[in-house]
Amino acid sequence: MECNLALSSDSIKGLQSVFKTLGDAIIILDEFQKVVFCNSTVSFILGNCNNCYFIRRIFQEFKFYNSDRNRELKLTHSLIKNFLKEKGHRELKLYLHHKKSNDGIWLNIIVTSLQERRNIFKGSTIICRDISQSEQPETARSNNLLIDRLTGCHNRKFLLQKIEGHLKKIQGKREILFAVILLDLDRFKNINDSLGHEIGDKLLISLSRRLEACLRHGDLVVRLDGDEFAIFLDNIKNINCATHITDRIYKELILPFNLNEHEIFVDVSIGIAMSNSDYQQSHEILRDADLAMRHAKKLGKSCYQVFNTEMQARAMEALKLENDLRRAIEREEFTLHYQPIFLLENRTIIGFEALLRWQHPERGLIYPSDFISIAEETGLINFIGTWVLKEACHQMKIWQSQFSNSSLTIISVNVSGKQFLKADFIEHVKNILEKTNLDAHCLKLEITETILVENNRSVLSTIEQLKELGIQLSMDDFGTGYSSLSYLHNFPINTLKIDRSFVQRMSDNSQNLGIIRAIVALAFNLKMEVVAEGIETASQLAQLKVLKCTYGQGYFFAKPLAPKAIETFLESELLDGNKQKEINSHQRSLEERITREQFLIHIERLQQELEELKQEKNDLEILLETTTEHSDMVELELQKEISDRLLVEANLQKVNQELESLSCIDSLTGVANRRRFDRSLEQEWQRMMREQQPLSLIFCDVDHFKKYNDRYGHQAGDRCLQQVAKAIQASLLRAGDLAVRYGGEEFAVILPNTDAGGAIEVAKRIKSQLANLQIVQDNLSLGKYVTASLGVASLIPTSQNEPEFLIAQADKALYQAKEQGRDRFVVFCDNLDPSHLTLTQLS
Repeated sequence: MECNLALSSDSIKGLQSVFKTLGDAIIILDEFQKVVFCNSTVSFILGNCNNCYFIRRIFQEFKFYNSDRNRELKLTHSLIKNFLKEKGHRELKLYLHHKKSNDGIWLNIIVTSLQERRNIFKGSTIICRDISQSEQPETARSNNLLIDRLTGCHNRKFLLQKIEGHLKKIQGKREILFAVILLDLDRFKNINDSLGHEIGDKLLISLSRRLEACLRHGDLVVRLDGDEFAIFLDNIKNINCATHITDRIYKELILPFNLNEHEIFVDVSIGIAMSNSDYQQSHEILRDADLAMRHAKKLGKSCYQVFNTEMQARAMEALKLENDLRRAIEREEFTLHYQPIFLLENRTIIGFEALLRWQHPERGLIYPSDFISIAEETGLINFIGTWVLKEACHQMKIWQSQFSNSSLTIISVNVSGKQFLKADFIEHVKNILEKTNLDAHCLKLEITETILVENNRSVLSTIEQLKELGIQLSMDDFGTGYSSLSYLHNFPINTLKIDRSFVQRMSDNSQNLGIIRAIVALAFNLKMEVVAEGIETASQLAQLKVLKCTYGQGYFFAKPLAPKAIETFLESELLDGNKQKEINSHQRSLEERITREQFLIHIERLQQELEELKQEKNDLEILLETTTEHSDMVELELQKEISDRLLVEANLQKVNQELESLSCIDSLTGVANRRRFDRSLEQEWQRMMREQQPLSLIFCDVDHFKKYNDRYGHQAGDRCLQQVAKAIQASLLRAGDLAVRYGGEEFAVILPNTDAGGAIEVAKRIKSQLANLQIVQDNLSLGKYVTASLGVASLIPTSQNEPEFLIAQADKALYQAKEQGRDRFVVFCDNLDPSHLTLTQLS
C-alpha cells in the first residue's frame, strides 16, 4: 500500500479538525524533510513550522540534551535525516534548551517512517508530547541547588562536589594538578551602605563576568557567599599558572565599573591553594585558600598570597590560644600587675596603671599584646575588660584605706575600643564604682586615638557621660597614631601619655627632644596633664623635668608588680620616707648638674649656629648691594626666566596633550581603546543627530580566540590581536572612521555618516584583509586560518534613542553571526537599501 504525501487542502483541513483538540504536537514530513502537515499544538511547543525549513530552524533556535541532561547532543542534519529514514517505530526523550530565551522543554518524541510497498522512503510522522510537568520540577530543584541566583555562577555546593571529584582523580598521580583561588572584595560594605544594595548586586554580577573573561576554557567561577568568590583552575602544570591568572585578574580590575552613572573602583584580596595528595576532603583546600586570602588582607589588601603550611600552623596556634583564652576565664587565670605613676618633681607616687597579665599553665606569663586582638575578635574582651575594671577599682580602694597617709589618687585602666563602644558600657562603670565604693575622680580610663578617629559621634556621647560622672580620660600612646589637634579640641581629654618610643629616643637628636617639648607645650595650652611612659635612665628623667613634664612611669622607678609586691613597695616608701627624701635631694642635685651640663653644650651649639646665621646675613647683604647695582641685568635675567617658564609651560601643555592622546590608545594593538570608544561614539551620535545622517557600528570578534590562546600561548595570542587590529585599520578609508579594541579579542569600528550599505562594504574589506593575513591555526581543527565574526548596526540617531541602543544592536548582530557558525557577519539596521537585503547574513 502506497502512502501519498501530496495532501490536498481539503485533506489538510480534515486532519486539522481531527487533531486540533489533541495535546500532542503532530508533524508529517515528506522525503525532503518539508512539512506537509502539522496541527496547531506544534506552534505552542516548538513555534511556527509552516515552512520548508522547519528542521533547520529547530537547529538554530534550540540545543539538544540527553535524558539525564548532563551532555549536549551534537546533532547534524545528516544524522537527523538518517534517523528519520530508519524503518519502524522509534521513541526517545530529549531536553530542548532555547538559545535566546534560556527556557527549556522536555519532550517525549515518537518517530515513524513512511515507506512504500517497495521500501522506498516517502517521509516521516513525528509526535511530540510535552512532559515538562513531570520532569522539570526535580531537574530545576537539582540545578537551583548548584547555581547562585544573583550572578548565575555555580555555588559553594557545586564547587565542593567538583573538588571532591578531582581529589579522587589525583590520588597517587602527582602530574594531575588543580588550584582554588579565593577572592574577597575589600570594603564592599561601604559600597552597599553608600550606593545601596541594588548597585552592590549589579557590581557582583559585573565582577563575575569580568572574572570569567580572565579564565581559560574549562575554568570555573563560583560565588561562595556575599562578596566572596572562588575560581577553580583545572589541569594546571604548576603554581605559576594560578599566579598568572591572578595577575590577569588584577589588571582587569584596574578599570572601573560604571553602574547607574556611578564609577566604582574595586580592590580584591586573593588567596591561592594548590591541590596535593594530603587533601582528603574538599573543604580542606577551600579552608587553606581562605587562610591565604585572610593573610593577604593583613598584608595590606589588593594583593594575593599562596598558601603554605606556616599559615596553617599560625592559624592552629591562634585557634589553640583562643580555646585556652576561653578556659582562662573559667579557671580565673588572669591577674593584674600595677606600675606606679610618679610626680616627677619629688618622685611621689600618685597612683598606678593597671596592666593585665595571663598566667598560662603551660606558656607561663603572657602579655596583652599576644592575646588582646583575639579577645577583641571573639568578643571575650567585654568580659575580660569588665573584670579588669572591677578588679583595679577594688584594689585601689583597698590601698587607699591601707595607706591612708599616702598620695594615692589615680588608678589608670586601659579600655578596648570594642568595650568602650558598647551601649551598656556606662552602666557597667557606674555599677563597678558603686560596688567598690571608689570615688569616680580616682578612676582614669585610657583610650587610643583610633577610637576617636573611627567612631567620632558615638565616642563623644560616651565621653560626655563619663565626664558627668567625674571620671578622667587619658589618651594613650599619643603621637603614634592619627594625632590631630581637632580631636583634642572636640573631646574633653584630661591627660596625654607620651609614648615610650619618643622617650627612649629622646637623647638621639634634637628632633625627638623637640617632639616631646611640643607635646608638653600643647598639653599646657589645652590645660591637660602629661604622663611620660618608659622612663629608664636618669638622663631621660632629668630632661623630662626640664621640659616641665609633670608625671612619669617606667623601669627607672619600678616595673609592673603584683599586688603583694606593690604593698611591700609602698610600705618601704613610707617607712624610709626621710631617708628617701635625702636620697631624693642628692639625686635631684645630681640630675640638675647633669642637665645643666647638657644645656651648656646645647647653648654652645646654638651660639655656633647664631654665628653661622650672622655670616649668612652678611652674605645676603652683599648680594643685595650687588643686585641693586646691576638691576638692569637682573631685569633681563628675570625676563629671560619668565620667557623660559612660558616655554616650559607650552611644552608641558604639549606633553599633557600627548599623554591624553596616549591614554586613549590600546597599548597592545595601537588602535583606540575603550575609553576613546565611549567618548567618540557619544560625540558622533550627537553630531549625526544634529545633521540627521546615519551612524554605523561594527563589532568584530576573533573566532575561537581562547582556544587559540590556550594552544599557542599568550604571546602568540597578542601577536594575533595586533595583526587583526592592523587588518581592521587597513580596511578604513576615511579619516573620520575609528578602529577600537573594545576588550579582549573584540574590536569595534565607528563609521560616522555611513549607512548600512557603506558599513557592509567596510565589513567585507575587514573580512578580506583578515583572510589575507592567513594566521595559521591548523592544530585546533577549527579551520586552517583564524577568522572573525562581525555584527553590523546602522541607524540615524534620534533624541528617543541613546548610543547604547546602537551598541546593543551591533552586539546582537555579532551574537547571531557567532551562533550561525562564525566567520560571517549579520546586519541590523533601519536604513538598509533593499538592494543590500541579501547581504544581511554573509558567510
